[in-house]
Amino acid sequence: MNKTFFPGSVWGQVDIPASKSQTIHTLLIALFARGVSSIQNPLICSDTEACIDFCRKLGARISMENDIMTVDSTNLDPKDGIEINCRNSGTLLYFATALACTLGVEIRFTGDRALLKRPVKPLLTSLHDLGANVDVDTENPPYSVCGPMTGGHTSIRCTTGQYLTSLLLAAPLCRKDTTIDVHLLKEKAATRTTEMWLEKQNIEFFRDDEMYHYTIRGNQFYHPFETDINGDFSLAAFFFCAAAITSSTVTVTHLDAKSSQADRAILDILSDMGCSVRSEGHFVSLTGPSRLKAIDIDVGGTPDLLPALAVTACFASGPVRFSNVMHNAMKGPQQRSSTIAYNINAIGGNAQVLRDSLVVYPISAFSGADTVQSFEDPRIAMAMAVAALRSTHGLTIQGFECVDQPFPDFQDKFSSVVLSRN
Repeated sequence: MNKTFFPGSVWGQVDIPASKSQTIHTLLIALFARGVSSIQNPLICSDTEACIDFCRKLGARISMENDIMTVDSTNLDPKDGIEINCRNSGTLLYFATALACTLGVEIRFTGDRALLKRPVKPLLTSLHDLGANVDVDTENPPYSVCGPMTGGHTSIRCTTGQYLTSLLLAAPLCRKDTTIDVHLLKEKAATRTTEMWLEKQNIEFFRDDEMYHYTIRGNQFYHPFETDINGDFSLAAFFFCAAAITSSTVTVTHLDAKSSQADRAILDILSDMGCSVRSEGHFVSLTGPSRLKAIDIDVGGTPDLLPALAVTACFASGPVRFSNVMHNAMKGPQQRSSTIAYNINAIGGNAQVLRDSLVVYPISAFSGADTVQSFEDPRIAMAMAVAALRSTHGLTIQGFECVDQPFPDFQDKFSSVVLSRN
């Protein structure tokens, strides 16, 4: 499916969807809480629908009424041989794999073409260390796992923080204590969000200040809960960046400016680039300056922000260097730093990929190709919609249907705040 976006600026107010990651977090905790939990304002999209399907296949009863989802996991009855299609959700793939290992049944995981490229060997190796029956030679899905995982010790190189989160979610359900030695953890803010969920559930765990070593007490349990999921800063980023590059103002609702979401960093980054940020309650407004400042940006802990920020950097006062971009290889069917650089250069920008950095040089407008690819990555697709605002002729984005995975209403909501110059 192709979609065309045109030059313009943004003005107005938009309600952002709930956090996909937090929706999946809460669904999986509710599933293993063995009771009735209530989730207000969950995100309903392809990825979370895949998570709901996983929960139902394990025996949970899930209903939705007036934006409140009820998860009844009182009578779970998982069967051997269940196959879970995670579609394109790496979050679900990693989290559900570890949690499935705490059960005494065999479960098979698969997904769409892009997901089948996701690396899983480090996680499966750690799950094997902790007693699960898995094939440690498996590099990518599909694969099967079988529990019960008992606990023990493992060491893992966390090229994605989702490896660690999956272990932290599953370890409390093991019979024995679990210790984890962590290497190369870049998504520390996201891991702290998971720690907050464990604390809310009164799960006992200990770690050092550097987040290198964890000990999680075994034989613990999750408990039914009620919660409200706030808007997703990684999705709000595209609207904030649209305002930033067009010297416009946009207000995004249903956001918590004090959120523990790692991608809340978008506000600090754009503020450092000269944007004005105001927040009140669950409203956050951002106004772009006449000229953005050039700064260095480390995206190791916020890989989802790279596509939107790379487009934004094209309109800074000088070169913008993004460091720790290799981590973005874990976040899509292809390495994001390469795909966003390819698209920026194709439409008339100037981006250079180095060993573990991306340098974006300033331009006045995108005046190159009028058609680009999404590369099956929704954040690349949405970033190109933002780029169209500063193009000379508009942009057609091929494969735009991938945006439905995290943000089914993106096109309508984006168009609702765009003031076209055509």
